[in-house]
Amino acid sequence: MKTNLNLFLIGGLILVLGTSSCRKESAETENNDEGLPTSIYDLKVGDGFNFKSTRDVKLNITIQNPNYAGEKFRINVYDDFPTIGNLVSSAIAEAKQPVSVEFRIPTAVQYIYLEKVASNGAREIKKVTAADLATAEFNNTALNVQLKGAPGSGLNCTTGCSTTYNNWNNGNLNLTTAGTYCLTGTFNGSINIGANVIVRICGTANISTLTMNSSTSELYFLEGSIVTAGGNFNMNNSQATIYNYSDSLKISGSLGLGGIVVNNGKMSVYGDLSVNNNGNNNFTNNGEIYVQNNLNNNKVLTNNNKIFINGMLQPNGGSVTYNYCQIISVGDYNNNSNFHNYGYIKCYSETKINGGSNLYNYDGALLSTEDIIINGTINGASSSGLATVKVGDFTRINGGGNLSGNLELCDSSGIEVNNGTFNSPAVASCSNYIATNACNPEGFGQTQITDTDGDGVADNLDDYPNDATRAYDSYYPSNNTFATLGYEDLWPSQGDYDFNDLVINYRIKKVLNASNNVVEMYTTYVVRAIGATFDNGFGFQYDGLAPSDIASVTGQSLSKSIVSLNSNNTEAGQNKAVVIFHDSPEPLIHRGAGSMFNTIKGNAAGTYDTAVVYMSFTTPLAGSKLTQAQMNPFIFVDGARSKEVHLPDMVPTDKADTQLFGTGQDNSNPGQSRYYKTANNLPWAIEVPASFAYPAEKESISDAYNYFISWASSGGANYTNWYENLSGYRNSNKIY
Repeated sequence: MKTNLNLFLIGGLILVLGTSSCRKESAETENNDEGLPTSIYDLKVGDGFNFKSTRDVKLNITIQNPNYAGEKFRINVYDDFPTIGNLVSSAIAEAKQPVSVEFRIPTAVQYIYLEKVASNGAREIKKVTAADLATAEFNNTALNVQLKGAPGSGLNCTTGCSTTYNNWNNGNLNLTTAGTYCLTGTFNGSINIGANVIVRICGTANISTLTMNSSTSELYFLEGSIVTAGGNFNMNNSQATIYNYSDSLKISGSLGLGGIVVNNGKMSVYGDLSVNNNGNNNFTNNGEIYVQNNLNNNKVLTNNNKIFINGMLQPNGGSVTYNYCQIISVGDYNNNSNFHNYGYIKCYSETKINGGSNLYNYDGALLSTEDIIINGTINGASSSGLATVKVGDFTRINGGGNLSGNLELCDSSGIEVNNGTFNSPAVASCSNYIATNACNPEGFGQTQITDTDGDGVADNLDDYPNDATRAYDSYYPSNNTFATLGYEDLWPSQGDYDFNDLVINYRIKKVLNASNNVVEMYTTYVVRAIGATFDNGFGFQYDGLAPSDIASVTGQSLSKSIVSLNSNNTEAGQNKAVVIFHDSPEPLIHRGAGSMFNTIKGNAAGTYDTAVVYMSFTTPLAGSKLTQAQMNPFIFVDGARSKEVHLPDMVPTDKADTQLFGTGQDNSNPGQSRYYKTANNLPWAIEVPASFAYPAEKESISDAYNYFISWASSGGANYTNWYENLSGYRNSNKIY
């Protein structure tokens, strides 16, 4: 319930008086989709759409090729590449025994990333299309797919183009007037890119010569483009930038680069590839690169994925190289600079660490080479973890050669010539263990499997290695993010759709055992906002559980004597398990000055406490009984326990007053399993799988978010990320 009429009129007057200063921003970003309503009050959606921004996934996983009979693996599910994504769910899987994992992700997530971790530490990653029902099969013992993938450009040649050239075959294209130029169809010729000029290539291009003269010159090879070019890339300014998202960028000869280059796709150079010494330029590889001849680094090269060199790897004097994944060189590796290796270097010929150069190897890094000559320094640069240099045949350490830090040099046939220095703890040995992973398919050494608690899960896979009753954690929405619940509390009357009468942020952590059964659950939550004068309680009904399934509940805030409890602290008189988290939010918040709580922009902000409600179970529960789809959050309004508000089509508890259904603007029909919807199928509650920037007081969600109506009108198909902070998505003056 909102503030009193006088405050509403004052707020309305302020809004009217202030409109002229905000109207321009609103007009520029408002949703102008033709044929759609402009207000949520005029919005009507299909019966099957429940304003969900999430997808419930059932993932079936099978693992082949174990290292030994009965081996158990850890499966981790991420919402993005494991190096940058959030952990969503996990499972323990035994080889050739299919396992199912159920979890909830944002609808906007198109792909999920599965990490299989073996008991010896070896890792394999799969990219799987997000779907309601998904499958994945792991067949390899070593991973041969990329660890860190290329981000999408988010660009195209249909929007944002000031000029489009389609099927240009007229020779030189001289672009010197500021703007964004899009090349579609086929292109044949040379391109000159001037100051403040952006070029996007979306079709098939054959570029004879490329010239970039300004620090504000940008070139994009976008997804789906097919590009062939000669080696005449004249990047005459160290800040001129090329971004490649194409999986087919082919350079027919040698290529020298003097600006900033970011490769997010696949790039082939049929000659030498040289990163030239030109100002502050650098080359970053997030995709895959093939070099026919030699790779010469004369400035800064950062490799986050895979580089294959048919010739020599030559980091020259004054350069810096960072390898975070995989570099393979068929020819020699001649190091004349500072080289930082966090991943895997494979040299099929001779490695030379020349005088004055430094090769820094970090924890778990491996240099595997046929022969090695050391005149400079190889350093184990991590404070504790060990790195390895593996030599297949011949080792020569000359007088200037120096090995130091947490490093071992392994030559199984012995060091043939050693006139250099091993500085402790550096040692000549072959004792290290490095697991195979996405970057390092070779690995090194052997490990002993340790299972301290005897639950069949190796300690390195076990979140609780000393507790046989617990094995791992699983999360919603992820291990380090929160979901948001926003409620309207005037039900069954229609509210103002700012969804801020009670705003809850919450995260769920389930603890599971080695059999993938749930042992206990933690719900961490905060009361972020109260845009109401009502004192609203909050809780969950667990639709798959009976009260007797729960052994105990702790962490509730119950101060009003409204709720009757069973001995396990579930609510009494319920057939399904119901846990009331609070009967009043007041003990959990600290109000600032003014009315409401964190919904009126001009008022001082209040603070809130973090509460954790803990549930243990009578016996470990099958994960299928406690999926996110069966967790049913609700409020009860202003101390009236029977007046519940749930998410659309979620069933009320046994305490709810069913006589209120069908009154006011409510159009519930329990006989059709229809609950908490208007005749136009609008809800009184909404969930967002993120820490949602909720609307300010009296601002409807459709006015605050420009694509909310487009999203809802499409049944959730369009603008699945409508709530994100992207350009044009929000009207910040209408958001708290």
